[in-house]
Amino acid sequence: MARRVDLQLYETAKVMAKMQARACVISRITGLSIADTRKIWHDEMGRSSPSGQQPNDDQWFLKSPLRRMHGALILQLYARAQKAMPPHAAFTHAYYHYARLTAGLAPRSTWQGDPAFRQSEDDYVIPFLRAHFLTLLYTDETLSDGQRKCNLQTRRCKSCGTLYLGHVEEVSSKCPICVAQKK
Repeated sequence: MARRVDLQLYETAKVMAKMQARACVISRITGLSIADTRKIWHDEMGRSSPSGQQPNDDQWFLKSPLRRMHGALILQLYARAQKAMPPHAAFTHAYYHYARLTAGLAPRSTWQGDPAFRQSEDDYVIPFLRAHFLTLLYTDETLSDGQRKCNLQTRRCKSCGTLYLGHVEEVSSKCPICVAQKK
């Protein structure tokens, strides 16, 4: 049984690498060693995993209408996956389906075969690393004084019904697309 779990973790890690997840994030999600995840990354991608600073800015998701829509989509897919899957697989499953659903936004030249697997993290509206950060950050919980623990919240547009990310202090009840169309 333990061997089967290990194989599932390695297979999940391979899928994450193909979706441009950095080795340190794969290690964090799966519990595999950083050395193992770097080797998996190199074996799958033919190069070393990128390095760099981890995201720490929740406002990044609000800087474009597309990120706001995609952020809400990722959160919805992840919430559903969490109900049916173990933690290491839930986020990977959600991001895989996000990547496939949004593949039409990326030029065909950025992916071959499965549209969830792109050549660079820049080929995703929300890269794996930022999407994972969003799922760690996002909560609907409130503090004892009634304030939300997270400054982001998913909202439904009163005009078109679309889900989008908003800041808790925003007063608009319309998604950024509907607001832009009104101008």
